[in-house]
Amino acid sequence: MAEINADDWVSSNHRPMGFPEFVVVIASIMALNPLAMDMMLPALPDIAAAFQIKDANRTQEVLSTFLIGFGIGQFVMGPLSDRFGRRPVLVDGMVLYCIASLLAIMAQSFETLLLARALQGLGTSATRVIATSIVRDCYAGRRMASVMSLAMMVFIAVPVVAPSLGEAVMLLTQWRGIFIVLMLYGTFALAWSAWRMPETLVPEERKSLAIPDVLRAFRQTVTNRQTFGYALAAGCVQGALFAFVFISQQVFVDIYKLGRYFPLAFAAAAIGIAAAGFLNARLVGRIGMRVMSHGALVGFAAVAGITMAAIIKPEKRKLALSR
Repeated sequence: MAEINADDWVSSNHRPMGFPEFVVVIASIMALNPLAMDMMLPALPDIAAAFQIKDANRTQEVLSTFLIGFGIGQFVMGPLSDRFGRRPVLVDGMVLYCIASLLAIMAQSFETLLLARALQGLGTSATRVIATSIVRDCYAGRRMASVMSLAMMVFIAVPVVAPSLGEAVMLLTQWRGIFIVLMLYGTFALAWSAWRMPETLVPEERKSLAIPDVLRAFRQTVTNRQTFGYALAAGCVQGALFAFVFISQQVFVDIYKLGRYFPLAFAAAAIGIAAAGFLNARLVGRIGMRVMSHGALVGFAAVAGITMAAIIKPEKRKLALSR
């Protein structure tokens, strides 16, 4: 039997990068988004104090504004990359991210900071959408699922360390130091991608930016039952994840009084997600995407139901005693 060369698994679309470097580059650019989101969590009280914001809920706009820019940007970056190619849109998005980080460093008002966060989210939308598109350009089927699982393992593992990294930066400097770190990491990822990442979308596969053509593509996506079903499920899971991120600082610090131990509690909650990404990368090639995704959704719903029941029962008991 002929021996299989590891290079045979390397797509010609992303050469000269080998398979390991390709996965690392994809993971590094995808990590921009969770890093920019979760490093900010320990800094929210300091930001409130710096801009004299008395309503603690307002500081969550630092997170929600970023997410709004990220969400809106995906509707723009996808069609642009289908028309002009992955590489130029990816590079431009990362340049915007670095410029927005610099604007946040120099922000003298809370509104300017929110503008910078929206632009950061817009920039990272390019990395998130185009990273997935690049993988799809190079691989298909279970091989594509394996690549995405390995990249997502890093993408999801970032929240484990990001709050601790943000806390460490806060110990050495003030909250603006977090944006300096984000800008430096963004510059590094930009330089690596611009140097090593080739264009993966062949000219024959590029699509028109004419409004009827774009709307037709969106309609095809929405009317495909399988695509729409998986997108809806993924959106619900991501919504639950972002809800946890938004309220985690207030729950762990204000309710459970963990103080400086908040990053450790947040990391403990995120370790399971990172472990699941690693396990998925190992098993998806054997079991298949459908079985893995459906089983994960059933497990997610079951755990959510158990958690809700565990929370509601004590609350009902407290309410009965108060009466």
